Amino acid sequence: MKRILFISVMFAFQILVAQQRQQPGSTIVVQLNGIKEQSGQVLLSLFRSEKGFPTHPEKAFRWSKVKVTASSLIISLDGLPLGTYAIAVVHDENENDVMDRNIFGLPDEPYGISNNATSSFGPPKFDEAKFTVTGKRDTVKIEMQP
Repeated sequence: MKRILFISVMFAFQILVAQQRQQPGSTIVVQLNGIKEQSGQVLLSLFRSEKGFPTHPEKAFRWSKVKVTASSLIISLDGLPLGTYAIAVVHDENENDVMDRNIFGLPDEPYGISNNATSSFGPPKFDEAKFTVTGKRDTVKIEMQP
């Protein structure tokens, strides 16, 4: 009888471990608001640290490109581990896959940062834009800046 109980407990434990391995992770739902022109594309970069944030999307943990079709967009990022993140978004109006800048190096296309972080001099810091993913589904609202 003890052997049957032991085997049952071990079987249940193996099922539990297998289910935890198959869990897809968390989802961040990004709601972009204030898109003025319904043309071009949005380039979204998701960072897990300050390395590269927000001006080097090639150093992002994950990125997404979405066609602009409305003044507000919803972008879902699935399968993410729990942790701290920050998001940088560019409305790439001319679809050249980069943020265009003027002769002074300032953004020439609309952009947005998680926590709607802004900075007087230079881009916002990771610590100002960071948020923590703690559940299965978290929503981040970002207002696009002109």
